[in-house]
Amino acid sequence: MNTSKDISQLIAHANEDDLRDIVSGWANKHSDFKDYVRNCLYPSVENVDFARKLSQAVNRETKEFFSRHEVREATDWSNVYNDLIKPWSENADSLSTEKLYDLCDVIVKEVGMQVTDEDFYGDDWYGDDFSGSIQDIMDVLGNIVGLLMIREDVSHDILNSLEKLIKAAKKKDVIDDYIGSPYDFILELIALRRDNDEVTCEIYDALIDENLGDEAGTWVCRKIDFIRSMGLADEARQYMEDEIQYPEVCLKYYNELLDADNWREAILLLDRAQAIKDNDSYFYSPKTPNWLELKQQLLVEHGTLEERIDNLKRLFHNSHNDKKKYYRQLKELVDADKWNEFYHNLLSNVTGYNVIDEIAPFLIEEGEFDWLFRLVSEATAKDSTDYRTPLKYAGSLRQTHFEEMQAILIRTVRAYAADRFPPKKKVNSSKYSYFRTDLESLSEFGYAETQKEIVEFLLQEYRFRPSLAKELRSIKLNTNNG
Repeated sequence: MNTSKDISQLIAHANEDDLRDIVSGWANKHSDFKDYVRNCLYPSVENVDFARKLSQAVNRETKEFFSRHEVREATDWSNVYNDLIKPWSENADSLSTEKLYDLCDVIVKEVGMQVTDEDFYGDDWYGDDFSGSIQDIMDVLGNIVGLLMIREDVSHDILNSLEKLIKAAKKKDVIDDYIGSPYDFILELIALRRDNDEVTCEIYDALIDENLGDEAGTWVCRKIDFIRSMGLADEARQYMEDEIQYPEVCLKYYNELLDADNWREAILLLDRAQAIKDNDSYFYSPKTPNWLELKQQLLVEHGTLEERIDNLKRLFHNSHNDKKKYYRQLKELVDADKWNEFYHNLLSNVTGYNVIDEIAPFLIEEGEFDWLFRLVSEATAKDSTDYRTPLKYAGSLRQTHFEEMQAILIRTVRAYAADRFPPKKKVNSSKYSYFRTDLESLSEFGYAETQKEIVEFLLQEYRFRPSLAKELRSIKLNTNNG
């Protein structure tokens, strides 16, 4: 038995953790081996064997799913998309024309022509509905074909081969019956490129109008560069001006203005972008930058104190997750002798469904307990069963409004119980558990006596609900802090 066969058998029967340790140890000592392993596990996109990788992934992700349709075999296309196709698509611009065609070919053969009706029988409830991921993959396919169509060196052989492939896929396509496939659109793109025998604005316009995967803005940016490549700088600039409703285009324009050190125009552009975002949600997407944050960065370097404060106020009012950050920045900029009046105006102008939770942290910080108590009172006046709002702020208001909060807590808890647990009404027992957990926290907030009064009342009033009574009796009562 030769040495190579021996090592092959050793590897075949080795423990995976041992193999990982051996490879990691050798890689840490030998840089050339480390580079080899890295290139094998994470090769550049140009060197990826798309067909092998995708075929392996599809086989790996095809398994049995249990749902209301009982047991069925399907492919977890979400993993296929997120692990392979999405990363590949993000690097598609860097691929050679031949490799780009290879990626199109593989997606059609390994996904488009493998999807069956069963892939659409899933249900969100059971987590086996992968139709959205199939849609994502098909959108990627359409956009990658678009990239192929704008390559100057795409040959008639490639166009003919792609057309033949798409027509074959259409004959056995089931995707179009459920979510729509891009095959007809791809054939239109091929016809546009073949008829003109060159790259034209029509190809870009078609991709912009189709907006596969919400990539219209990206295609507008590519069209801008294409127009410039023809020496039409003024036309490209005007087109970019006309299309700033797309976040990608606006960001491209903004970066170009900064590169030219034209910060004044950049600030005006950001104001226009924010106005579009405020007035037209159609073009808003998760990819939209925080225009006000970008403006603040410029104002820190170039703006006046008043401009920085005004923009921070807008950031504060527009933000949900970063309010504390902007509040701190405002507190640093506003004169101390003007701060009291300033924060009163700032917090008074917060609007929306959940004002109390938006501004309560700042009211507590500033010691505005009368204001906070007023908001708590207003919330419970609107909803007499809302005990969770006073419970949330009971600890903060204990020193200043103990008796009033005690009365509100008793009143709202009783109202909640009367509404949710009346005689003969079916109640999910988990509701009792949540209710008990809330009542348990009363003693932590300094309302142990209130807790005792509420629990004793509920045990008497709802003695016909043994499950509720069991939960209530599990609460350890003490009156040392009430």
